[in-house]
Amino acid sequence: AGETRGESPPPAVSPPPKRLVEVRALAEPEREPPAPPRRANIIRGGVVSKGGAALKAVAMTLADAVAGVKAGAAAKFDETVDIAVRLGIDPRRSDMIVRGVANLPHGTGKKIRVCVFAEGVHADEARAAGADVVGGEELINEIKTLGAGAIDFDKAVAHPDMMPKLSAIARVLGPRGLMPNPKVGTVSSDIKGAVASFRLGRVEFRAEKNAIVHAIVGKASFDQKHLEENISAIMATIMDLRPKLIKGAPSATNYLKGATISSTMGKGSFKIIKEDLLAPVVKL
Repeated sequence: AGETRGESPPPAVSPPPKRLVEVRALAEPEREPPAPPRRANIIRGGVVSKGGAALKAVAMTLADAVAGVKAGAAAKFDETVDIAVRLGIDPRRSDMIVRGVANLPHGTGKKIRVCVFAEGVHADEARAAGADVVGGEELINEIKTLGAGAIDFDKAVAHPDMMPKLSAIARVLGPRGLMPNPKVGTVSSDIKGAVASFRLGRVEFRAEKNAIVHAIVGKASFDQKHLEENISAIMATIMDLRPKLIKGAPSATNYLKGATISSTMGKGSFKIIKEDLLAPVVKL
């Protein structure tokens, strides 16, 4: 008789393996040897670099700083050169506000459109002086209606008789730094002289909330000596405005903390030594 094929028995199930606890020795990880000390190198702009990271500017003479700015201005347009002066004042105090006007002997290199708010004979005087925009009540109404869209000028001068009428557009002119102000000479009976001062390189400045004054000192295309003289002129004016005879007023040494110059597209800024910044004040 043939063998009878029955059902195959179920496969044997092996018991689950016991978990092995792996004990690893707690050893200190291997440390890489310390990196060799990095050398500090002076790169463009008088900036100290360690391993490619810029740390801080190194002060240099005025002549070297100006030469560095001119060499670094490689844009296709004539770059503007600016100065940033850090002062030892408390700008939150009204008696320590540093605000003024400097007349650069070689101008700013920037064409300024000057507006004069005047009427009658004074308006004719403004046109004869070369003002780009001259107007009275009609111009004020136009600015009041159109707002900033009606402003096509960079600086504004007003005859004292026009100041009551200008209050109607103070909110338009004020935020743009265009509101005439007797403290900076933009409200004057000498219309001809006021317009001429803008043509000759008049620069207005004011210390910001971080106690830094920013101002234009010329163009990168200027002659080296002309840029130096413009910087000396604005520094002499800033130093002359040092708060005095008040509690907490800074001394001449503490008043000037430092200054740097830079161009529009230049890489980095150039710090100027204090001796060269104070030189024009000593000569005066």
